[in-house]
Amino acid sequence: MEECVRLPMERSVVEKACLGDERAFRRILEEHHALIYSVVHGVLQNRAEAEDAVQNVFIRIYRGLPEYRGDSKLSTWIYRIARNEALNAIAKRRTDHVPLDDCDGLQSAGGGPDEALEGGDAARLLGRSMERLDEPQRIAIDLRYRGEKSYEEIAEIMELPLGTVKTHIHRGKIALRRMLARGAAGAPVKGSGDV
Repeated sequence: MEECVRLPMERSVVEKACLGDERAFRRILEEHHALIYSVVHGVLQNRAEAEDAVQNVFIRIYRGLPEYRGDSKLSTWIYRIARNEALNAIAKRRTDHVPLDDCDGLQSAGGGPDEALEGGDAARLLGRSMERLDEPQRIAIDLRYRGEKSYEEIAEIMELPLGTVKTHIHRGKIALRRMLARGAAGAPVKGSGDV
């Protein structure tokens, strides 16, 4: 029932934003910020790049909103924009090379399992483990836990069957548990394909 009420309200907000209503546009951005960030960060795995990409997504939404036809939910349309922007950032990243001379002085963080979990290292270990998941698993888990989306919402946003979304999340969580256990035990963290 909520969906029936939401769609006309969504159209109304989009129409107002297209007519220049700043509050309506701000409302669209606020309602979809978590989705946008989850998608771009899930692909880029870099906070600074994700923040830049989010700003670019906002610009693309602003410019593209008059062309939005309403064939799909607004969140699905925004998901596509965010994902494309993240993929564009990756393509740009591939052309930006860091010379090896600039890498002097970089050191590996050592220490045992106790040190690895102190001072925020647990979050870094989780972040590194998330990076090693397959992209669909990473995005689905990010949308579920950071974006607080239901399985049904994730399926619609990612345009995947509900069962596929559940499988991505389930397998991703298993892979994360294994990688985190290895990382906390001081063993090298391997990719999700190695679990």
